Order: sequence, then C-alpha cells, then structure tokens
Amino acid sequence: MSYGRRDTSLSSRQIALLHVAKAKLGLDEGSYRSVLSLYGGAESAKEMTLGGFQRVMKYFQNLGFDAPQFFPERKHRRPNPGAVIESRQQMLLQGLYSDIGMDTAERQQGFCRRIIKKPWPQTRGEANKIIEGLKAMLRRRSVG
Repeated sequence: MSYGRRDTSLSSRQIALLHVAKAKLGLDEGSYRSVLSLYGGAESAKEMTLGGFQRVMKYFQNLGFDAPQFFPERKHRRPNPGAVIESRQQMLLQGLYSDIGMDTAERQQGFCRRIIKKPWPQTRGEANKIIEGLKAMLRRRSVG
C-alpha cells in the first residue's frame, strides 16, 4: 500500500497522518515514540524513511486505524462564463461537429446562430451552450 511520494523523506501530509493516527488510537507520547522506534526505525516522524512509514502505518491499521485515502491536489476551476473560450472546449466542439457530421463551416455557423445568435462562440458560456446542444443531438440520434 502506497501512501505518497517515492523518495526516502516523508511529506508533511504523511507526518500529519502519523499524528492523526496517534490521536485516533489514543497513544501517549511514550507509546507513540516506541512505535516509531520499533517499526519505523527512527526517533521522530521527520527522521523516518518511506519504508519505516509504511511499516508504522501497517501497525496502526492492525490496531484499528483506518487511513484516509489521499488524492493528488487538483486545480479547481471556477466557472467564469464570460472568459474567452478555452482550447479544450474548441477541441471538444470540433470532435462533436465531426461526430454529428457537421463538417462544413456553413452548417456549424448555422447551428451556432440558432443557439447563441452568433456565428461562433466567443466565451466559455457560449461554448458550453453549443457543446450541450451537440451532445443532446448525439443522444437523440443514438436513441432513435
């Protein structure tokens, strides 16, 4: 079971996880230090290697600690419909146009004019309207 980075030093999240386990299991400072020394091969969490961390976590799990799963930090996008259309939206639009069979610029512009009253989407919000319209067309085609 992997808990993080592959190098030998522990991340701040891994050190924090050790302290959370200590608190959840109700270990006093002396017991915690003896576990670190016995299973982790270090006197403190900062000195511990990744192998020692994994052994200590396995021991804590045997005692009943359920480690939370860590996911890589994701960059959250905030909706900004007035921002300029993104390249990923443009690529998605081109893919949807080809899936539907709207290969000519005239057909694509006609569709855009029906939905957003412009020949091409200029903002993220307009692009989303076009994308959702194209997806709806694909769904209707697959059902019927």
